[in-house]
Amino acid sequence: MIGGILKPRLQKRVVTIFVIAVLIPCVFLGYLGLKSIKQEKQWQQQLVLENLKRSLSLAVDHIESSLDDQIRASFRQLSPPRQLTASHVTSLRTFSTQSSLVQGVFFLDNNVRVVFPKTFRDVDVDEMKDRSTLRLQESEYLRAGDLFEVQGKLDEALTEYQRGFSSRLSKPLQAAFLSRIARCQFKKTDYGNARKTYQRIIDEDHNQFYGEGMPYVLVAHLQLLEIAEKESPSLATSNQLLDFYGMLVGRSDKLEHAQYSFCLDHVKSRLQRQQQFLSQSQRATLDSIVRLEKEVEDEQSFRDFLQTNALPGIKQEINSKWNENSRFNDSDGRKDIRYLSGQSDSAAWTIGVRVNDDAESPVRFIGIRIRRNALTDAALAVLKESEPPEEVRIALLDAADRTLFPAGLSAATVVLTKPFSRFEELAAGTKLALVAMGGNPLEAISSKSLLIYYVLLGSVIVLIALGIVFILRDISREEEISAMKSEFIANVSHEIKTPIATIRTLAENLNEGWVTGQEQQQEYFHLIEREAERLTHLVENILDFSRIDKARRSYRMELSSIGDVTRKAIRRFRLLVDGQGVVIKENIESNLPPCNLDVEAYEQALLNLLDNAVKYSRDEKVVEVSARRQKDSIVVAVADCGIGIGKKDSERIFDKFFRSPPPDGRKIPGSGIGLTLVKEIIEAHAGTIEVESEIGRGSTFTLSFPLSNDSTKRSVG
Repeated sequence: MIGGILKPRLQKRVVTIFVIAVLIPCVFLGYLGLKSIKQEKQWQQQLVLENLKRSLSLAVDHIESSLDDQIRASFRQLSPPRQLTASHVTSLRTFSTQSSLVQGVFFLDNNVRVVFPKTFRDVDVDEMKDRSTLRLQESEYLRAGDLFEVQGKLDEALTEYQRGFSSRLSKPLQAAFLSRIARCQFKKTDYGNARKTYQRIIDEDHNQFYGEGMPYVLVAHLQLLEIAEKESPSLATSNQLLDFYGMLVGRSDKLEHAQYSFCLDHVKSRLQRQQQFLSQSQRATLDSIVRLEKEVEDEQSFRDFLQTNALPGIKQEINSKWNENSRFNDSDGRKDIRYLSGQSDSAAWTIGVRVNDDAESPVRFIGIRIRRNALTDAALAVLKESEPPEEVRIALLDAADRTLFPAGLSAATVVLTKPFSRFEELAAGTKLALVAMGGNPLEAISSKSLLIYYVLLGSVIVLIALGIVFILRDISREEEISAMKSEFIANVSHEIKTPIATIRTLAENLNEGWVTGQEQQQEYFHLIEREAERLTHLVENILDFSRIDKARRSYRMELSSIGDVTRKAIRRFRLLVDGQGVVIKENIESNLPPCNLDVEAYEQALLNLLDNAVKYSRDEKVVEVSARRQKDSIVVAVADCGIGIGKKDSERIFDKFFRSPPPDGRKIPGSGIGLTLVKEIIEAHAGTIEVESEIGRGSTFTLSFPLSNDSTKRSVG
C-alpha cells in the first residue's frame, strides 16, 4: 500500500536515503558484530575448557584428600605398645580384617626390620650355645641318664634324671629333666605318670618354648596325644588336638618353620580322622582356629611381600628424607605420611609409612598397605555427595573407559579425563572424566553465555527495521495528508467559488434592472439567501475545523430540548436544499428530556450529516431523521438511501480530509472535514457516533447523548 501511495520520485529518494544512511551502516555494523561474537565465542570456549579442567583437577584433589584423611584416621587407631603382646597382635589382626581401607599393618624398628607381622623363629649360633651350656654337675646327671637310657636301662636312667632334678634349677633345665623323666615313663608304659609329667611341662612352659632343638612343650603335646589315643576315648583326644592346634597357630612366631610345619601336619592328619567325632562346640572352635591359621599365613605372605618389595624403598626414603634432622610433621601440624607404590608379582601396591612418636617403643615406623579398591570407594563416596552440573557431569571410568559411576551414562560423550596422581598405583587405570549426555558441552555453554550478544544484535536489527517501517509509514502518511490537504483546498475553493459566483450573478441581474417583477425579485433574494447560507455553513465548518485541529474549540453547554434543536436544524437544511427534490422525514419523539447541548455545535453536526446524506444519495433523495429516548440516553439517527460506504472505508470516514470514493466513479463535491467535525462535536458532548452502511443500500449514522448530570458545561482547549 505504501508503494502505491508514494510517488515514484519520493520512493526513489527514500530508497536512496535508506541504502546510504541505514542499510550500508547496518550491514557493516552487523558484520563487525558477528565477527566480534565469533571471537568472543572462541574465547568463551577456551575459558569454559580451562574452567572444566580446573573443576576436574579440584575433584581429583578432593577425592585424593578424602582418601588421605581416611588413611590418617587409620593411623590414629594404630598405637604400637612398648611390648608387643598376644592381645595386641590379636587386635591388629582384627583391625586388618575388618577395615575396608587397610589390607595389612606392619611395624618396623630403628634398623628398619619388621617387628610385626611376626614370622617363624630363626636359630642362630649363640642360641645353639645357650641350649648346650649346663653346669658340670647338672650335665653329669643328664649324661649319665642319657647313657643308661641308650643302653635300655630305663630305671637307672630315670633314677639319674630324678636325682638331678631340683626346684632350684632354671626353668630351661627343669624342662630338660622333666622331658627326659616323662620319656622314660612313657617307654616303661607308665602312661599315668608320663601324662602327668608331660602336662607339667606344658603348664610350666608359659609360652617360653624351652628346648634343645624341638621345644619340650611340642614334644609334650605330641606324647600326650599318643597316650590319649592308647587309653582315652576319642572325645578327649579331640580336645587335646584342638588345644595343640590353637597353640601352634597362635604362637607360630615362637617356632621354627620346620617345627611348625611338622606339628601342624601331625595335628591336621589326626583331626581329619576324627572329624566325625567332633561336637558342635568343637567344630566352632576348629573353624576359629582355621581362620586364625589363614590370617597367620596371610601375615607371612605380607611379611615376605614387605621384605621383597617395600623395605628397599622404605630404607631409601628414610635415608633421603627421614634422617635424624628431619621434621615429621606437615605444615599444618599433621603427622607426615610417606606413600610408596610399586608393582609386585601379583598386583600393584601402595603403602603408607609414618614415624612412631613413642621413643621408648621398639617400633620406630608404622605402616599400612592400602586396599586396591580404596581409591575407587573414596571416589564413589565423593561423587555421590556432589551435585552434578547441568551441562556436564563428573564420572568415574575404569581402565577400559567404562563408566563405573554414575549409572546410565554409557552413551555420554567424554569431554575431559584426569588421572589420579598421588595414588596412581591404586587407581589401576581408573580416572575421572567430564561427560556430556548430548552434543558438545563447550558449544552449548559458550552459546548460552553469548546468548545476550545475539539478543542485543537481533534487537538492534529489529529496532532499525521497525524504525525504517515507522519512517516510511510516517512519510507515506504525511504524503497522503499532503495530498488530502491539496484536494481539500481545491474542493473548498470550488465550494466557496460556486455560491459566490451565484450570488454575484443574481446581484448583477438585480442591479442591472433585468429583474423588474416583485415576485421574480423575491425569488432572486431567496436564491441569494440560500447561497449565502450555504457559504456561511461552509465557512463555519472551515473555522470550526481549524479550531478543533488547533485544540482551541470551546463549547457552551446548556440544558436544551434536543427535539426542538433537531427540528430547527432540519428547517435550516431545507432552506439549503430547496428546489433540489430532497425529502426529509422526521420521526422525533415528543417530550424528550432536555440534555446538555451546545446548540450551535449540535446543529452544525446535524447539518453536516444531512448534507452528506443528500450528496451521496442517488436520484431519489430521501433522508430520515429520528430522535428517541433509549434508557439513560437520547439517540438521534440520520438514515439515507444513498450509495453506501464500503466496510474498509467506514473505518476511516471520520479521519480528516478522507473521502470515500463513490463506487460509480462520480465526482461528488466536498471538503473531507464534515464527518471529522461531527465526531469531534459528539465526543465533546460525551456521546458516541456509529455508522452502519452497505454498498447500494444507504447509510445510517447514529448519535447517542447521555442524560446524566455529567453532561455539564465543559470546554476543550
